[in-house]
Amino acid sequence: MEFKNFDLNYVGKIVSLWNSSVAGKTIYKPFTEPYFVQKFVKNPYFDNEGFKLLFVESELVGYGHAIVNSNEAHPGFITLIAVDEKHQRKGYGRMILQELENYLKSKGKNVIRLYFLSPINLEWYVPGTSCDHPGAPAVPYNTDYYFFLMNNGYITNGQQDAFYLDLTGYEVPEKVRVTEARAKENGYTITIYDPAVHHGFQELFEALKNPGWYDAVKNNLSKEKPDPMLIVEKNGEILGWTGPMYPQASKRGYFAGIGVHPEHQGHGLGKALFCELCYHSRLFGANYMTYFTGADNLARNIYLYAGSNIIQSFAIMRKDLK
Repeated sequence: MEFKNFDLNYVGKIVSLWNSSVAGKTIYKPFTEPYFVQKFVKNPYFDNEGFKLLFVESELVGYGHAIVNSNEAHPGFITLIAVDEKHQRKGYGRMILQELENYLKSKGKNVIRLYFLSPINLEWYVPGTSCDHPGAPAVPYNTDYYFFLMNNGYITNGQQDAFYLDLTGYEVPEKVRVTEARAKENGYTITIYDPAVHHGFQELFEALKNPGWYDAVKNNLSKEKPDPMLIVEKNGEILGWTGPMYPQASKRGYFAGIGVHPEHQGHGLGKALFCELCYHSRLFGANYMTYFTGADNLARNIYLYAGSNIIQSFAIMRKDLK
């Protein structure tokens, strides 16, 4: 029995084990060799020593990956642990986990977390569909992986719920049209952003205290042909935003976030804005939308209002290293 660090020569075996023992038996998508190299090896934070491969004689029986980013205040992260189905229930998973924990200790980490701030998150399928989401926000509840971590000292300290909405034939609900008409009487309009007419992105995102959304807007506007964005405006001032809108290769409707200025909330504008996002995403070619948020985040009310369903809950997991 021997542990080895990652080497490009092992990529074929890594992908094969994942596809035979994990993909198809869990929500996670299969790997291809080019995908694995792009997702892991080319990630700027990837470290060969953080990818541990366990061999019994000459056979790869399992592996795991841990990673750290450049923020010293952040915890260490575990991306995955996989064991060949022929060798499960033999203690190999626990041995791999111990190697990963030791690696993170060597990097000065005394806390490990499994959640969406990791530099690498795995793609997964919406259960019962061929629709995918670009990154699992944490560990799927009540799975073998979840119980494995619980049995090895990890605790749950947060929940993320993933939502799914089929956009086939999606129309803005009549109740939203009523809200929009009422809002228009008060000067509010939901429309596509036009730089010649609308202003106030910086002020909006300062009020929302979300510089990440402002970065998303600036990155979009820096493109030769920016993707459309929906806004709530009043007399030309931007008081709400969502987008950018475009269909991804999977036909998933993309958006980076949604927010309404705190001083203009309470009029149903957020719910109306999101329903318009879903409708416009369909018009731009998207077939479905997926998104996640914390179990106690009020955004869930917006998603449910639009007709989305919770299709998977994820446990944010943590372990304090001694």
